[in-house]
Amino acid sequence: MRKANIFKLLSFLFLMIIMVSCYDDKGNYEYQKLDEVTIDVSEMETSYSILRYDTLTLQPKVIYKGTQVNPQNPQFKELSFSWEMYPAQINRDIQERHDLATTLHLHKEITANELVWEVLFTVTNTNTGVKTFAKFPVAVTPSLAEGWMVLYEKDGNTDVGLITNNEISKTATNERVYYDLYANANGAPIPGKPGSLIYSLANLTGAHALYIQSSNDAVRVDPTTFRSTAVFNDKLFWTPPAVKTPEFVTATIARKEFLINNNQLHVVDYTIIAPGDRAFNDALAGSYGKLAPWMATATSAAFDAILYDQTNKRFVKVVSRGAEIIPIATAQAATAAFDVNNVGLELIDSDLGFSNFEHILMKDAVGSYFLLTANFIGGETTTIGRGKYNMSLCPEIASVNAITAGAYGEVFYYSSPNNLYQFKYTPGTTDRLWAPPAGESITTISLQKYYNQNRATGVIYDPKNFCKILYIATYNESTKIGSVYQMGVNETNGAIITGTEKKYTGFGKIKAMAWKPFIVR
Repeated sequence: MRKANIFKLLSFLFLMIIMVSCYDDKGNYEYQKLDEVTIDVSEMETSYSILRYDTLTLQPKVIYKGTQVNPQNPQFKELSFSWEMYPAQINRDIQERHDLATTLHLHKEITANELVWEVLFTVTNTNTGVKTFAKFPVAVTPSLAEGWMVLYEKDGNTDVGLITNNEISKTATNERVYYDLYANANGAPIPGKPGSLIYSLANLTGAHALYIQSSNDAVRVDPTTFRSTAVFNDKLFWTPPAVKTPEFVTATIARKEFLINNNQLHVVDYTIIAPGDRAFNDALAGSYGKLAPWMATATSAAFDAILYDQTNKRFVKVVSRGAEIIPIATAQAATAAFDVNNVGLELIDSDLGFSNFEHILMKDAVGSYFLLTANFIGGETTTIGRGKYNMSLCPEIASVNAITAGAYGEVFYYSSPNNLYQFKYTPGTTDRLWAPPAGESITTISLQKYYNQNRATGVIYDPKNFCKILYIATYNESTKIGSVYQMGVNETNGAIITGTEKKYTGFGKIKAMAWKPFIVR
């Protein structure tokens, strides 16, 4: 009996030990501790500021299972990484979100608009679904100052690129090329094929405008951001025209901006002092034929504008603050090189050149080509026509697609798809200067200059190397890539300077190029 009681006691104690052991063991299994991820940002800044189109680099440390994760080759396959960017609290009215990367470290060009953003870094344990976060405030500031604008077609739409380097800009020290500036700023390119663009100085208060015109739209953008401030049907006109066929946009030294739409001329006049916003007025009246997509760059105070009537083959004018397009009233003297009221030729292209004369390429009905020079800045005189030079024997003149004229000598270039030529109009000779590489065709050419007439060295709205840099745009039809060749030229005789050529590529099919001044606000 005694032995039996001892056995029962031992059995009871053994059973209790097993129960306690099982209870402890059960706790070990049901309350297993999850592996934690730690994001170490102790060596990073608390906030960042970056120029738009610069590269943002963020390099946090990730600790997992007591080990720092290798950013180049993460050793834990269950971890995934993501970077995204959205407007900070002060910009919550802007509904944007950008996925930046899926790597541990971020190294990304930032094309988003100039705002204060929050960049969110997320580490996800894909086995458990647990996420760990780190957030970085990033202020994106304007970077688009002085440069060479490139207007091009891509996939049937219009956009703008920008080249900056020490030959173009007074402030740039590094070379940089920007692409698709309008699409990056506004979410989509401008519909239609490219037409014209210009940075306007008409508003002297500093609220300058950059105009871009395509076959389907005309827009005004903020020059510092390329963000649209007006489009054809919204804010560009006081009353948008019923027919939307923009053909040309420009500005003149008389502080006026002009837009030809549906063969009608619209004006913004900054010489009239008035508060508030500005927009294009209703179309000017007048009896005239088909207008060329052109306007004289420099005119006297007697003219608001000089245009060309292709139908009647004559120049026409708008007087100062005039309300209609009318003929030039002054009869031309027999000593004039041609009669501006009866030119009898079709305008092909034009550029302001030597002596502030318009250098105008024209042709007649039988295919003869002429270079005409005209002095519109001298006022409505009897000798506006200053020169007429026959170019009919110039090589490839029937295939001409662009011209550009220098300001410091009789420098006049023209191009065909295959070659660049210089026409020396006083002696009447032509030199072949340059040909594109195999597979590329020239689409347009331009000297580095600007429409304003103040050429004093160092003036903020005067290009560096005025008329000393030549740009040749080409296009490769098979690759659908446009390129720009930049080269130095002698501003007085037009010769290309050996060893100065640079190539910038990655654009679409280039239609036009223009200088963008340094921004002052």
